[in-house]
Amino acid sequence: MKKTLLILLVVLLCLLTACNNATPVTLLDYFPLTGNVHRVYQGEGNEYAEFETYVDYQTNSTIQIRTLNPGTTSVTVYVLENGMLKKVYYEGETYFRVNYMNMRDEAEIVLKEPLQTGTSWTLTDGSTRSITAMDKIITVPNGTFNALETTTVAADSTIKEYYAPGVGLILREFAMNSDPTTKITSALLTMETEVPLQQTVRFYYPDFDNNQLVYLEQTIQLFSNDEIVAAFGKQMKQVPQDSGLQPLMSEATSLLGVSYDKENALVTVDLSAEFISDMNAGTTLESMLLNSVANTFGYYFQTNKVAITIAGKPYASGHFAFEEGEHLTADWEKILPWQIK
Repeated sequence: MKKTLLILLVVLLCLLTACNNATPVTLLDYFPLTGNVHRVYQGEGNEYAEFETYVDYQTNSTIQIRTLNPGTTSVTVYVLENGMLKKVYYEGETYFRVNYMNMRDEAEIVLKEPLQTGTSWTLTDGSTRSITAMDKIITVPNGTFNALETTTVAADSTIKEYYAPGVGLILREFAMNSDPTTKITSALLTMETEVPLQQTVRFYYPDFDNNQLVYLEQTIQLFSNDEIVAAFGKQMKQVPQDSGLQPLMSEATSLLGVSYDKENALVTVDLSAEFISDMNAGTTLESMLLNSVANTFGYYFQTNKVAITIAGKPYASGHFAFEEGEHLTADWEKILPWQIK
């Protein structure tokens, strides 16, 4: 009898110890802030329900996610703080890489501790969001998961979202309250790691012998936290062999930085001093080079205002000099792609 009681006590102690040592599930489990992850979602019920996401930037507490659907590209910034996952910034029509990690709008709480059924909060638009299940078995094209379920109830619609540990969002269901059986769904199809964002970029070059500018479309790769400087700087030094095109800068020249002023729709391209000292060009070719740089960055950021600076100071050479704040006007409308002769 004593031996039986001792065995029962040992088993109970082991169970209690296992429970106490279990790793608690955290917000980071359900919404990993991991870089270089590419997710593809299969959509039903609406042409824009399908989408894919990339991670533009990430830290231990903040992540900027790029979302591409058949209609547009947008970026969203999420922050993990004070036991809450919050969506703090959104920018639509963002086809270029810009770091918005420090930007803030009115925050929307996506998930909130304690992570348990019944946790509920009110959003700024008056709708309510609640954790309505912690162990919902959900099957999507990517697999079957034990997921956390949130339910967001608005005046005319209800959204259910499902998050799986180590994966993130696996399913979103939207329905009008007037017709709850008709749903718009986005379900995780694939998830890949170490996958860069690939963008097709137009680089403009002087075709000096034919007195014109032309463009070439090149593919650049951007991993999480990559700025465009390295990729653009490399391509600006290259032209096809025997093309007769002029590289935008010499091998010794560095692209020091690129910044985008959203309020003024102004791109500033900062180049090292070698851009001028290594140019060896007359007024016509220098003008073509400056316009090619302006067109390249103007087209990428979809603005016609591009300022070029040298080591942080206004551009000044023997032929051209710009005042502080002065910019070039990009104009790519009538420029044709380069054709192999």
